[in-house]
Amino acid sequence: MRFADIAGQRRLINSLIDAVESHRVPHAQLFAGAEGYGAFALAWAYAQFVSCTDKQHYHTSSPDELKADSCGKCPSCVKYQKLAHPDLHLVFPTTTTKKIDKNNESALFMDLFRDFVIEKNGYIDIDSWLEYIKSDNKQGEINVRDANSIIGSLTLTVYESPYKIMIIWCADRMRHDAAPKILKILEEPYDGTLFLLVSANTEAILPTILSRVQLVKVLPIESSAIASYLTTQRGLSQTDAQMVAESSSGSMLRALNYDGKEQRDIVSLFIEWTRAAFQYAQKASEILAISEKFAKLSREKQKIFLLTCSELMRECFMHKTQRQVCENLFPKENENFQNNFSKYLNENNIRNIYNLIEQALGNVMRNANSKILFFDLTIQIGKQLKGGK
Repeated sequence: MRFADIAGQRRLINSLIDAVESHRVPHAQLFAGAEGYGAFALAWAYAQFVSCTDKQHYHTSSPDELKADSCGKCPSCVKYQKLAHPDLHLVFPTTTTKKIDKNNESALFMDLFRDFVIEKNGYIDIDSWLEYIKSDNKQGEINVRDANSIIGSLTLTVYESPYKIMIIWCADRMRHDAAPKILKILEEPYDGTLFLLVSANTEAILPTILSRVQLVKVLPIESSAIASYLTTQRGLSQTDAQMVAESSSGSMLRALNYDGKEQRDIVSLFIEWTRAAFQYAQKASEILAISEKFAKLSREKQKIFLLTCSELMRECFMHKTQRQVCENLFPKENENFQNNFSKYLNENNIRNIYNLIEQALGNVMRNANSKILFFDLTIQIGKQLKGGK
């Protein structure tokens, strides 16, 4: 993975390049950003750049253009692009499956993980990975065996590169009995060792680990960069690519998985949900029914719904204030609903609604009981729409 293969994020990438060029590479970094922002892809490209033996430098003064990149051709780059470099070590969540029914750890899934990442061009998420390995809805984790593997791998001598690089994907999925095992090596690593942790949920990482890493905050991808990626990599027309990009909320995963019918279904569910919220004081049975409907959705579908809800709320609020809005979220047939619903949003409750949805999203990622979560969220949203009563 070269930096040039990543959509957007040019300013962040240039800051990483500056750190390498000035020999100020921290020994432990945490690439933190929502799934779809490309945190793993960035860590992968960064590791390849650090190890490249023929780095390419470009003469540019623009912060939005790459300063440098890995060559993609040297022996190191060729191996990194296959995630098969001997000095690259990977740890990620696993679980038992029909083929691996005990003592699961990253090493046993390594070939599958490489295939998965390369197939997805580095834009990966935990739900897709667990589905890829047929986990039967079991939650993946980084266990004690993985922690022992981390320590064992980093005691080895480097083979070809100046650094041994350990990428830990979904560091927030590390078991509490595994984390203490790597604290010391994080604080006092072996010479020439780089830790690159990746997480979409930093709140779930132990504070003792957070205190030992330097944060690399991965922000949403610019819609223009997503649109460009979709036209060059997926062959979409500029019009379609722009429409999808504007609906993706900065997430490449949402853009790549965009489905026009699914988008309309989400809007229909949003309308049904908000109407139930308005009735929270009178019709608890309707709220219970729609909460059960949400509970039947996969965790990934629940996350997509909540993320889209924030955008729909924002679009309604901006519609009310007559600001420019994205025209692609509400189909034209829902224009009357948008006009009427917008009347109930104001500067006070929109902030509270955003916070409620964000909290719910975090709880979904922590595997909270879906029926209870959405039942409570619906009531709280209803209270905000009715003036906080």
